[in-house]
Amino acid sequence: MKHLTPLPIILLVVAIAGCGEEGAVQTTTPTPEATEALEESTPVADAESAVERAKQATAADRVKPRFRGELGDFVIVGPGESGGYPCPEPFQPATNLERSELYFSLPGAVIDMVGSGSCQGTIIGITASVPDGVNDAMVGRGYFVGPKLEEPFNAPAERLKLITVGGKPALAELPIPDCMVCPSQVAVIERFPSEEAPGITVWARTTNDLDKAIALAEQIMGVR
Repeated sequence: MKHLTPLPIILLVVAIAGCGEEGAVQTTTPTPEATEALEESTPVADAESAVERAKQATAADRVKPRFRGELGDFVIVGPGESGGYPCPEPFQPATNLERSELYFSLPGAVIDMVGSGSCQGTIIGITASVPDGVNDAMVGRGYFVGPKLEEPFNAPAERLKLITVGGKPALAELPIPDCMVCPSQVAVIERFPSEEAPGITVWARTTNDLDKAIALAEQIMGVR
């Protein structure tokens, strides 16, 4: 009669024990509630939820009345209505930008010659685009006249805020909460008009990043 060696006996005991209640592999089907919770926690579901919140926030902001009128040292006007610097003749292509007191230089910035204007040989405005990932930032510096600066901010009163940038009066347009691709901008009165010279304004517009817009304006003014 053959006898079992100790090793096979041990393996047999371990195998039998593994089939017990504690050692068995559980193969139950997840409940519908658990499956739904898992789906809701996935990146795709989170992205879809963020898009929906952005749509709702933008729609809610769009139906609110746009602010028009005086706000501090500013006058809020509609798009394309800014007074700026009056020119009795059509703007001419800007030349010799570096000689203008409005000239500025930012890392990576590209001067937009279309947005740079010359009136009777005087450069009255310079704009530039600044690489900022998918959506480039836009910045500018220009002359203005009048006791207050006219700015075409298209936002409700709750998203307009008087601040200071580099110690100068400024007006900020706050981004729409939860909006993923919405403008945020700031306009600064760098110099008020006088009998000797027009005023100077600096502005910067970014996507959802007011801090970035303020930093760009400060760089243009040379205070950062």
